[in-house]
Amino acid sequence: MQNHITVLGDTPNDIAYSNGFIYVLNSTSADLQKIDPQSYSQVFDIPLTIGSNPYSVALDSSYAYVCCLVSGEVDRFDLNNGQPRGAIVIGGCPEGALIYGHHLYVAQTGFNPVDFSYGQGKMAIINLDSFTLEGEINVGKNPQAIFISPDHNLHIVCTGNYDNVNGTIYIFNPVSQTLDDSIAIGGQPAMGVVGTDGIAYLAAGGWVDHGYIYSYNSLTGQIIHGPSNPILSGLGVWSLAVDSLGFIYSCNYGSDTVTKLTPSGQIVATYGVGDGPQSMIILDDITNNVADNSAPQPTSCLLGNYPNPFNAETMIKYSLSPAARGASIAIFDITGRTLSRLNLGTQNDIGAVNWNGKDENGANCASGSYFARLEANSESGPISEKAIKLLLIR
Repeated sequence: MQNHITVLGDTPNDIAYSNGFIYVLNSTSADLQKIDPQSYSQVFDIPLTIGSNPYSVALDSSYAYVCCLVSGEVDRFDLNNGQPRGAIVIGGCPEGALIYGHHLYVAQTGFNPVDFSYGQGKMAIINLDSFTLEGEINVGKNPQAIFISPDHNLHIVCTGNYDNVNGTIYIFNPVSQTLDDSIAIGGQPAMGVVGTDGIAYLAAGGWVDHGYIYSYNSLTGQIIHGPSNPILSGLGVWSLAVDSLGFIYSCNYGSDTVTKLTPSGQIVATYGVGDGPQSMIILDDITNNVADNSAPQPTSCLLGNYPNPFNAETMIKYSLSPAARGASIAIFDITGRTLSRLNLGTQNDIGAVNWNGKDENGANCASGSYFARLEANSESGPISEKAIKLLLIR
């Protein structure tokens, strides 16, 4: 552990990584620092609006998107030169944000600074191609962070009002643009990450004797550790990160430490750091873990379908890697006979296509079980992924 490696602004609140550089967001001094991770020297400093309370930053390969809690703005800046590239007022005291596909998703807490209450929690959906507010989705009380699970659903961490409304996780399908489920985790979780095994971990405070970490299966929703049996860590767990080997790291605001834990919650080591650690990133030789504001690169696979069972039509979610060429989804019956083929064109991203329950001649298929399989070509050879089951009920 090496402390005091560089000088930051007043009240650093978030840290992120993109294109070989570290970015630190300072709330009180209102600036975004670009730092070289090799020399720890500052490349440049982007001034923000004093009093806007910049709270979190999300990065893609070209831009930084800064969520400002007090002003209710999302500000965009060029990562190459630090110049401003527009701003959107979304309101709702925004906090955490996540970039996924061509959209920026922002948690709107609904905080009222007059009486310290929380109104309707929302998630703003911003189109990154046009940099416009595309819509808002109502979620639970006080959403503070968003992260993504291995099935490409967004998990929205709603902390509650610190009184009579406890924490809940809302699960959002970015393809159908709908809330598909919720998990009443309880307590006061504030942010989350997903481990290499699909287990989600939540920073959940804990301000007496121990800090708390909750966990649940992000694919099934099964709660593993909640308020009654939390993983214990340093006092005041504020945020988390996971490395490429699956170890968990907690920023412990109350004890000024970072704790390393196994996936099962056993403490491996504790490191003393500066006053009030709030955010961290992990850079290792295998992968770059960039906390809660970036999503994994698309791989070629099917992500399920909705609804299932279905009657007239079902939407099949898919993910295409940049290497995929000539991709299509083959629909076949239990005998292996191909009934239809849905061409996906040249898009390399997350998307969806509808199957209307008909064969290639336009005839209605009978009720029963069918299968969908993603097929494509790449420089290394054909891609043929595991099929998913579709249940048609006439």
